[in-house]
Amino acid sequence: MHRGVDPILLRGQRPGVAAGVAAAVGGVGVVTALLYPLGQIAPVVSLGVVYLLPVLVLSTYWGLALGVTTSLGSAAAFNFFHLPPMGRFTIADSRNWVALLAFLAVALVASSVAEAARSRAAEAIDRRREADLAAALTRLLLGGGRLADALALASRRLAEAIGAASASIELGAVAGDDRRSAIPLRDGSEQIGTLVVPVGLPAGQGERLRERIVPALESILAAGLARERLQAEVVETVSLRRSDEIKTAVLRSVSHDLRTPVTAILTGATALRSAGLDEHERDDVEVGIIDDATRLSRLIDKLLDLSRLQAGTAEPQPTWCAIDEVLREAVAHVTADATAFSFALDPDLPLVRADATQIERAFANLVENAARYAAGKPVSLRARVVGGRLLVRVVDQGPGIAPREHERIFSPFYRGAGGIASGDARGSGLGLAIAKGFIEANGGTIAVESLPGQGTSFVVSFPVELVADGSSFASTPAGAK
Repeated sequence: MHRGVDPILLRGQRPGVAAGVAAAVGGVGVVTALLYPLGQIAPVVSLGVVYLLPVLVLSTYWGLALGVTTSLGSAAAFNFFHLPPMGRFTIADSRNWVALLAFLAVALVASSVAEAARSRAAEAIDRRREADLAAALTRLLLGGGRLADALALASRRLAEAIGAASASIELGAVAGDDRRSAIPLRDGSEQIGTLVVPVGLPAGQGERLRERIVPALESILAAGLARERLQAEVVETVSLRRSDEIKTAVLRSVSHDLRTPVTAILTGATALRSAGLDEHERDDVEVGIIDDATRLSRLIDKLLDLSRLQAGTAEPQPTWCAIDEVLREAVAHVTADATAFSFALDPDLPLVRADATQIERAFANLVENAARYAAGKPVSLRARVVGGRLLVRVVDQGPGIAPREHERIFSPFYRGAGGIASGDARGSGLGLAIAKGFIEANGGTIAVESLPGQGTSFVVSFPVELVADGSSFASTPAGAK
């Protein structure tokens, strides 16, 4: 911002009195000497106005008192050196008395006007600085960041503006002490903050602070607090709206996914009571009930897992476990037909220090997802160490996933428009979200590599490091002790 330049003679502090006296004596002396040659070309009586120059300068730069003193000194010098009789403080011609008195009156008025001009200029400069300070505080406290973070910057800016060693804007009431003065900041009758400044500020500076700066600071701070409350309400409203949307999605998904197996179980149970079923048909009904009950149990487990992850209560309990055993357990959890899966695991894979139950659930969800969209083709599980990381890939030969879906498929209850998340009503939209949550909770990462029509590969990665004896590698999940 352009601040402009203060007019000369009006900026800064007044010089010392000794310098003013010297300037007055010198100025009057110079003008007195200058009137001798000027008296050759103009009447001496009319030249008294030249003395107004040092009077104006002294009044403006040093103040009214020295200006009036210079006026009197100028009148005395004019009388003594240039009004007859010369060398005496008497006046022979009465008209010269009128000229001298007129000069003295004009000099006094000029001194008063110059002093008033300086005062007005100094006040204008102070007002401009206060306006600049208010604008700076407004930018800092209402600029969009957190109010608590902006208070430190605003405090430093305020200290610079008032010339204090330090200043602090605090929220709420703060007590002063022997070294600090506490000025309450109020919004109506409520104290919303405290301005803490060093004790012993100059009287004029302290008065200016309380009368001019504090009211502006109170308004800005009140606006900042109101803005922060409004933002919090907006965030809360958005969160509530999002929560309602999630609840709606959960109810829609769960109501359908729960109703289907429950209906099948009730239908099968009712059929078992029929006397007309032969043994073979009864066996088929029993298998159907078991399958639907198993499916229902898995859905309930997924809902519980997701709720624990979102609530932050799924704290890993890490132990050393073998990744090949975890993968085989995951496959067994999904299906009894292990021939639908192929394993390509490097020998001597590192032990993984993680919660075996959580990562087994994560891989079970990945395996189940891959099997669902594999179109009857085998699903491949591969594991090896690459660049100091343990990589596990779950690869299917299904329809693949469009690039725009790669991030969204990990959202709870998300069922994409095509590929992996479509074409099968049994998908709950929970498995990938749970897999991501458990893997990341144990210090790993998960990514998807896929193109439509080219199958899908989910890549799980854990960082590894040497075991203490240096004999093998071991991954260390975040939060592991």
